[in-house]
Amino acid sequence: MNGPTEGPEIDFCDSVVFELRQPLTSITGHVQLAKRLLATDPSRASEALDQVVTQIARINLMLVELRDRARDAAHVEALFKT
Repeated sequence: MNGPTEGPEIDFCDSVVFELRQPLTSITGHVQLAKRLLATDPSRASEALDQVVTQIARINLMLVELRDRARDAAHVEALFKT
């Protein structure tokens, strides 16, 4: 049997975790690459760090959207309380 914390809420959380792990994995790889290239190829190191900035922006957008959806859900729930 499903408990109160299973079902759609778990599926949603799993999706959020999956979506956030992708850019974090990319960030980790690009930082490691930049560290290796810093002394020998500063231009490529800079490109790797640019990708880090891009992935951080992606995470930030996801978090803003998640926050907005949570606020919207709270507002809808408040409207239907009796």
